[in-house]
Amino acid sequence: MSFSSRLSARVNDDNVKWFTLGAACFGLFMAILDNLVVNVALPTISRDLDARATQLQWIVSAYTLVFASLQITAGGLGDRFGRKKWFLIGLAIFTSTSVLAALSPNVEVLIAARALQGVGAAFIMPLSLSLISAAFPPEERSKAIGIWAAISVSGIALGPIVGGALVQYASWHWVFLINVPIGIGAFIITSAVVRESTDTSGTVATDVPGTVLITAAVGSLTWGLIQAGDRGWTDTWIVTSLIASAVFFSIFLWVEQHTARPMVPLRFFKSRTFTGANVDSFLIAFLITGVGFFMTLYQQNIHGFSPMRTGLALLPMVVVMMVFSPVSGTLTARIGARKLISIGMSIAGIGTLLFLRAAPDATYLDILPAFLVLGFGMSFIWTPMTTAVLNSVETEKSGIASAINGAIREIGTATGIALLGTIMNRTYKSEFASMQDVQAIKSDPSQSALAPVVNIVGSGYNHAGGIIQDPHFLAGFPGAAQLTSGLNQIVDASSEAFVTGMSHAVLFSGIGIILGSVVSYFLIDDAVVGRVPETEAPAIEGAEFAPGD
Repeated sequence: MSFSSRLSARVNDDNVKWFTLGAACFGLFMAILDNLVVNVALPTISRDLDARATQLQWIVSAYTLVFASLQITAGGLGDRFGRKKWFLIGLAIFTSTSVLAALSPNVEVLIAARALQGVGAAFIMPLSLSLISAAFPPEERSKAIGIWAAISVSGIALGPIVGGALVQYASWHWVFLINVPIGIGAFIITSAVVRESTDTSGTVATDVPGTVLITAAVGSLTWGLIQAGDRGWTDTWIVTSLIASAVFFSIFLWVEQHTARPMVPLRFFKSRTFTGANVDSFLIAFLITGVGFFMTLYQQNIHGFSPMRTGLALLPMVVVMMVFSPVSGTLTARIGARKLISIGMSIAGIGTLLFLRAAPDATYLDILPAFLVLGFGMSFIWTPMTTAVLNSVETEKSGIASAINGAIREIGTATGIALLGTIMNRTYKSEFASMQDVQAIKSDPSQSALAPVVNIVGSGYNHAGGIIQDPHFLAGFPGAAQLTSGLNQIVDASSEAFVTGMSHAVLFSGIGIILGSVVSYFLIDDAVVGRVPETEAPAIEGAEFAPGD
């Protein structure tokens, strides 16, 4: 008897929900692990593939853009044609495209492969939650989601360490190849233990026009925010892309109001809890992704951390999250999601502001409190926030609700990378160019060999710090290696400019998350919706409006 058959034989009506939870978390673990593994590898990828600052942002954002755009459609397909079936399809896509990413010969192919990975992740993330929601009754969901959140955090914990080890002792290609055995294992386990479930209400949508419009809206927004770091906010293309995003989004809302089966049931947003929890998802994803992105570069480029040490530096934060995330599941049931989310967001905001202690000459102990406080705050956000989303809609709609939440979260991720990265890059370039040491080098004929070095370092924050002292880098600039004093001045100036740019991003995100905690408290309610409202009937083909929207 095969392993799959033996595992399937152990499933019964009493334990199927726990087997489903395990299978959903296994697939989720792969997607979470991959994101954090890639972040640690970015400085190495930048050097190996000669990637610009904006291309580094696109390695992350191409994934999150597709991920965000397709999650709602993925949730609808799962609800309509089978959550287990489409979860398996997502696993297959993610695993196969990981091989393509690993074999990428240049940064353009890698960005394309990351976009394709986002297709697979778009099915994995929302359907992992909808499988759990369908398997567990409302009164047990917070406990199950607490375990789901703890597994997510374990992926966060292992991601930087595994990524650092793979990059340092093998190559960055292995941060993608590691997905292959995990993906195959998740596919086998899910096939054996998960029972198929669908939405039988007859109101499920697979809205192609809506998918195209929301993809165009998010894509235009993300492109504009990222490219603004190079082009500037007043550039014609940047202004055009941001206006186009607003137009696409407005048309999307109109289409959703006038289609029989919209991809986004707009009536969900009549619930203050659903709206508030999704606003929280956006803000938290915006914050944590931005922090993870620039802290990785800070530690490796400014302080010379190895990839492995960078991963270990994040460990205190994720250990705190692993310890307290399961507790938040119990606390959600006792004191309610509203209070827990607001407290967690406030603490996370304070933790973020503690990163202002970072400096070119700061020690790891100077920023350790920021990691610990941020991890503690994050522990009390994900479980109650996800529980609030699922409890604010009827059980039959858990797939599309979790997909909307996931899409908004990934839009927050893409926006965080884009906007915070742009704030950093614009500030960095301005600060570096205005420094007296840099201007003195450019005007000194005896240091003319350093002029092209100054130009490259000043082009983006990914060149900041000591990486210009790498012999491989200096080999392309004859005579520069002998001008040690000038090189040291460039390193110091770029490090100062990097920290200044990072501080601006920290202030923006930290204050934003604290303000968000106040708004969240007045929006979220702890009530549970357990069934389809009596006023809602299945949509009729050809109807102009779906009832209840």
